[in-house]
This record gives sequence, structure tokens and C-alpha cells, in this order.
Amino acid sequence: MLSEWAPILPRDGPIASTAWDTVDVIAQSILTHSYPPSSPSRRQHSKYEESLLFGYLACALDDAMWRSRAIDSLNGAIDDVETLRRNLSLFGGLSGLGWVAEHISSLLGEPSEFSNPGDAEASAGDIDVRQYIDSILLRNLRYDPWQASYDLIGGLVGFGVYLFERLPCSSGVAEGFLLILKHLETLSESTPDGITWHTDTKFLPEEQRRRTPSGYYNLGVAHGVPGVIHFLSQLATARIEERRARALLDPAVDWLFAQQRPRGSRSRFSPYITCDESSDSTLSWCYGDLGILAILLQVVSNSSSACWKDYSSELLEHCLAWPSDQAGINDAQLCHGSAGVAHIFNRLYHISGDARCRDRALYWLEQTLARRVPNAGVGGYLASTKPDPAGAPVLEPSPAFLDGAIGIALSLIAALTPVEPQWDRLLLLSRTPVEEHGS
Repeated sequence: MLSEWAPILPRDGPIASTAWDTVDVIAQSILTHSYPPSSPSRRQHSKYEESLLFGYLACALDDAMWRSRAIDSLNGAIDDVETLRRNLSLFGGLSGLGWVAEHISSLLGEPSEFSNPGDAEASAGDIDVRQYIDSILLRNLRYDPWQASYDLIGGLVGFGVYLFERLPCSSGVAEGFLLILKHLETLSESTPDGITWHTDTKFLPEEQRRRTPSGYYNLGVAHGVPGVIHFLSQLATARIEERRARALLDPAVDWLFAQQRPRGSRSRFSPYITCDESSDSTLSWCYGDLGILAILLQVVSNSSSACWKDYSSELLEHCLAWPSDQAGINDAQLCHGSAGVAHIFNRLYHISGDARCRDRALYWLEQTLARRVPNAGVGGYLASTKPDPAGAPVLEPSPAFLDGAIGIALSLIAALTPVEPQWDRLLLLSRTPVEEHGS
């Protein structure tokens, strides 16, 4: 493992110059909102994701202007906090706003004095926005039984990511962890292979409901079991309810390993498991071997299991050998595009020190830059959505972190500068450093 973050793009090389130009064009496009509007069906971009980009630019360039714009964007999002009141999600909702507020405060060394929402239920007076979000989140987590999703994007795992970012400041964090763990225990299913979590059809898009009327077991980081594994591993490492966390964690990893597809399959893991369907996944973050690998390498670093470590090493070799023309990568976004693949390999390089990971990261960075179309979309990038009825990809402008230009710019900054991309905790690609808290 490398001792500190290091840029993988040579400062004076032509690729670095192109990458910086791309970051600048994206940042200016985001700043001025000079891009076509997205369709109503696409999740609307929020100002707090702008703040994340501007904050990392401020650190990378030591620039007071970008620092000021990061704070202004975040305060603008906080002023509109009531529009998110019914959306608790880490991506696009209250938990995401709270996470960025906490993260930007730490990143920029700013005191915790952002704009304050007024909420008579939460306090007799003005309160910090994160306390406001804590109160709403805890109020919802106390509902039993839990009726919403368990996943990272909009459910329990995502709430856990927010709460870890709040440590050690929030008095509500301890209760929040206990409630999330309780819900995960209740929702868990014991099988001959280990412990897992089922995704009910009510959480699936219409097309998937038709294909899987009984639901399925999701193997993706964004919506599935690997996200739960990451959360439980963080709890155990921080010694927060360690015994209870490990009672779920160890058999959950066993279950995940048992879902491997036959040798010779293009991907070791399907996107999801049903009783009668198995299919290849792409080389991406949201679904596929690469996202699972990034989770496993973090989990095994704090495990004594030689079997887990051996399998993770084997999966790394598989991902490194994956032919690029069979990766299924069709755009540049973080979620399932080339920027996401590049950043995961960059993170894996810093975790493992394996130069082959750096080389793969550089390849996918070049692919990301090659996908830019000047004067199109947001800073030259369009994001792909689900195919239209004729099967052709639908491309739209998206400034967003996960599926748009902000995430692309952040992945480039991570390759260009020695500023560690701690924003990737949102993707479970790294962990919030916390002290042991005891069970």
C-alpha cells in the first residue's frame, strides 16, 4: 500500500495538459450552468455536488476563488433544504447534502457555520443543517419494521455512509448505527451459503419487475449486498457493535463468494441472482467484478482469513486481464463509464501498490478524455441513460456526480494531483478514518 496519495499523470505530459483543460471546461460549464437542461426523468443535479467539485479544485489549485464558490454553492443548497425533506437518499437527498456539508467543512478547514434551516420540530431556534438532517434521519430510522431500501444509493447503507462522515461530532450517530444494524439484522436471510439480503420487486424499475417478479439478490455496489458488507466491515473495524456486525459480516462474505460464476465466464459475478438467470456484468463500479473487488480489498485488509485474501488476489488478476474491448463501457461517467473504471484502478493502485493497476487507470483515463465532444453536453460530455424502445442509447447532458460531468472532473483531478480523493467514500471505494469506539 502506498503511504500517501500520488498523481499518476506526469505533470508535464500531453495527457495531463489535456486532462487539466477538460477539468477547466467542465468546471466553467458547471459554474455558469451553460449546458442544455436535462430531461424531467433524470434526477436533477443539486448545488451541493457543485460544491464538492469546487472544493477539490480549491485544494488542488490552492485557489481562494474556488474555495469561495464551494461554500457559496453549498450554502445555496442548504437554503433549499426543504425541497429535499422527503428524500433521505445519499445520492440526491438529505443524507447526501449532509455528507457534503460535513466533508467540505473538513476538507477546507471551515468552521461548521453554514446557512441554517429553521425547523420548529428539530429545535427551538436555528440549528446547523447537519443536526437538522440528523433529526429527520433518526426520526425515520426509528420506524419499525423498515419498509424502504437497504442499499447505498437511497437506503440504509447510504445513511451509514453519512453517519460515518459525522463522527465524532454528532450525538445521534450512535443511535443511528444501532438502528441501521437492527434493520439489517431483521432484513437478513440465512441460506446454506451464508447470509444475504433480498431486493423486493417494489424497489425495482418496471422492466426488471417484469423479468424478476419475485425480486432478486443484488450483487452490485450501488444497490446490493457488497454495500452492506462494506458498512458492516467499517462497524467492526471501528469496534462499533463489533460482535453483532461480524455475526452478519463473515457469513455475508461467504455468501458473496458462493455466487461466483463458472470458470471461463467473462465476469465472475452476475449483476444479480435469481433462481433461473445468470448473466455477465460489465467492468464497472455499480455492477460487476471491479466494484466488488474494491470492496473486498478493503474488507480483507482487516481480516485474518487467508481464503478471503487469496480470492481477492485472484479477482484482482481477473480484472487486470479483462479485455478492454469486452468491458461493456459505453460512456465516461463514474457509475458505469470509463472515468469510474479509471478511478477504481487508481484507488486499487494506491491500495495495493501494483503498477499494473496504475497502467489500467491510465488507459481508462485516456479513454475518458477521448470520449469528450467539444461544445456538447456538460463540458463536452453526455451521459447515457437506458435504451429507448428501438434499443439505441439515449444521451443527455448531466452535470451530476454519479452519472455526469462532476464525477468525471473529480476522477481527473485525482489522477493529476496529490490531493487524496476522499470524495470516493461516497462510492465505498475508501473508508472514513475513525477511532475505535468500543461495542
